[in-house]
Amino acid sequence: MNKTTKIAFIVFITLIIAVIPLYYYTHPDIAQPKGTLQIKGAVDQPTNLTLTELEAYTVISTKVTVNGHQGGNGNFTYTGVTLVEILNRAQIQSDTTSVYIQASDGYGTTLTIEEVQKPSVFIAYKKDGTMMSSLSEGGEGPFRLIIADDEFSQRWIRDVVAIEVK
Repeated sequence: MNKTTKIAFIVFITLIIAVIPLYYYTHPDIAQPKGTLQIKGAVDQPTNLTLTELEAYTVISTKVTVNGHQGGNGNFTYTGVTLVEILNRAQIQSDTTSVYIQASDGYGTTLTIEEVQKPSVFIAYKKDGTMMSSLSEGGEGPFRLIIADDEFSQRWIRDVVAIEVK
C-alpha cells in the first residue's frame, strides 16, 4: 500500500468514526411515529405525543415580537402548551437538571430546569390561529419551541421532534 492510499484510508476511517456517532445523536428515534413529539430520558412515562393529545392539555396563547429569526419579523400569536405541563405529565424524575429540545434536522438547545418552569416557555402548534405546517411545506412546525422572553428568538426551535429530560 503506497503512502497516498494509506492516508486516504486513514481519512476515510476517521470520517466514519466521526460521522456515525454524530448521526446517531442528532436524529430522532427511528421508531418514533411521524408527526409526534417524543418525550424521553429521565421521565417515568416516556411517550410519543400526537397533536390531538397535545391539544387536550391546557392551552395557552402568547403574543410575541420576533426580531431577526426564521419565521419572519413582527408580532405573532403562538398557541400551544407550556413545557412544564408536558414534562409534569411525563413525570420527570426529581434529579432532573436540564431538558434538551431537538429538531428534526438535529439542531437543538438545552434549557435548565428553572427555565423550563417559566410559563413563557412552551411548545406551539398554531401561529396566528392557524396550525403550523411542517418544514418540508415551508412552515415552522408542526411543533415549535417558543421562549417568549428570548428577545431575538435565538433559542427557538422549529420542527421539534424530541424532548429529552436529563
